[in-house]
Parts: sequence; C-alpha cells; structure tokens
Amino acid sequence: MILDARCLTPTALAEQLAAFGENAVLCLHQAELEYPGALAPGVLLLLGRLKLLHPLTQRIPRCREHSCPLTDRCPYTGDFEDRGGSSSVRPKGWRKFRMTDQSLALIQRPELLAEQLPKHPAAHWLGQRFAERPEWSCFRLAERWLADALAVVGPVPAPAEKPKTTASQSDFEGSRRELAACLAILVGLGWLQWKQEDGLTLHLRRPWW
Repeated sequence: MILDARCLTPTALAEQLAAFGENAVLCLHQAELEYPGALAPGVLLLLGRLKLLHPLTQRIPRCREHSCPLTDRCPYTGDFEDRGGSSSVRPKGWRKFRMTDQSLALIQRPELLAEQLPKHPAAHWLGQRFAERPEWSCFRLAERWLADALAVVGPVPAPAEKPKTTASQSDFEGSRRELAACLAILVGLGWLQWKQEDGLTLHLRRPWW
C-alpha cells in the first residue's frame, strides 16, 4: 500500500500532467515499467474515477498510435492490438487514460483536486477511519481495508473462478493502489501527516469529511 512518494501535492501532480501535453494518452504500464515522469497507476485510477482523466474503455488506441516510448519493450503492447498477441488476461479498459478539459482545468488550478478528492470512495472510507481515531499505522489501515473488502465482496475467488468485479471497480470501492494514491494526496494537502517518530503512522491534521 506504500507509494514510492508518500506525499503528492496538487501542484506537483498538475506539473506532471502538464508535462504530458494536452493530447496525451497515459498508461498504467508506464509507471510499472519505471518510465521517468510516469504517474503511479493508483494516481491514474484515482483521477479517472474523479473524472479528471478519461479512462478509455472503447476504441482504445494501439500503443504506436499514441507514440508510447515503451512500445518496443512493453510486454503489454499486444494487449491493445486488434488481433492476438495478448500477453495477459487483464481487461483493456481502465489501463489507458486521455487528457480532458477537466485535466487541463486541474493543471491551471491545482486546488481543484482538493475540491474533488473527498468524492472518491477511498477518501470517504479513510474519512470514516480517521473519524474513529486520529492515528492509524499504514499496516492497520491495510488490514482494515482488506477486512472491509472481504465483508462486502467475499473471499478472493480461486484461480479457476471468474471474478465478479468489473474493470472500473476492480476492488472494494476502488483499488488498493487508489487507496495509496489517496493517502499520498491527503498528505500533500496537509490533511494527514506522517509521524516523524516511525514514518509508518498517519496522523489527522484536518478533517475533510
């Protein structure tokens, strides 16, 4: 559940988005393959759910069509071809995202993220947890998230079973990667703070619910 950067400010996020350009297509696999400047998958998913990026679910462009610099070495390139060559069973949807007018609005006015973030399911869930107590270790949060997820969706299906989730809701109320991204942004907004004593405990500074 830990991001490489445990603090992500709206300004830093806006600058990263601006670097891609207004017609850019962003992909989850760019960060997975450690491409410099790529946004973490959880951040892309979070922005997609908040409609600050458009998640592509139909007419998804092939990697070469949007000039992805990783086309020649990405193991997932075949997933987006018209025929065969797929290297995974993951759905195509919600793996690529396109910049929108709302994305440009976020670039111009980073505080838009603070206005929209409380609407995200993970932010709502975290608000409930920090309303219960003002401090949580990241490990206890992860355990509680898993417990709540299992209570809602049931045990993880066996490999031979088909999951009962969709591409847009791959986990309980948002993915664990979205939860990590949400925590990093809440820290960046100054609403949560990592305790210096251990670096593993989050302390509530300002309620957002």
